[in-house]
Amino acid sequence: MKRTYRYKIKKGFTLIELMLVVAIILVLLGFMVPKFSAYQDKVRTTKAINTAKQIETAAMASYGDNDGKFDETNVKECISALTSAEKTNISAGSDDQLINISYESDNNTYTLQINAANNSYTVKKGNSQIFPKNVSNEE
Repeated sequence: MKRTYRYKIKKGFTLIELMLVVAIILVLLGFMVPKFSAYQDKVRTTKAINTAKQIETAAMASYGDNDGKFDETNVKECISALTSAEKTNISAGSDDQLINISYESDNNTYTLQINAANNSYTVKKGNSQIFPKNVSNEE
């Protein structure tokens, strides 16, 4: 007499195999999250610098229209007409060649300092300069 055994072949994964896959995924995500947040910070900084470049272009257009002088009212009009910068605040420097413009980007306040005499500008977030990069401050 021949006996026939019937075993059910189970398809799928065991609980331990599933837990192992989930653990591996969590470890990989742990490595990736800091990189993504660093990328987001880089994007915010780049956006702020691009906004500053637009503001600088608009301010220099006003500077050219006013015979080589910054006029706060005219600069504000040019900025609102030529850029999408929000909440700008303009303060003239010690002479007609300097101007400081604060603006908001991604809920942070930045300051653009334009020196027309040197044909240069800097962008600061708080007290730290973000453009151009200051080589001596980099770590």
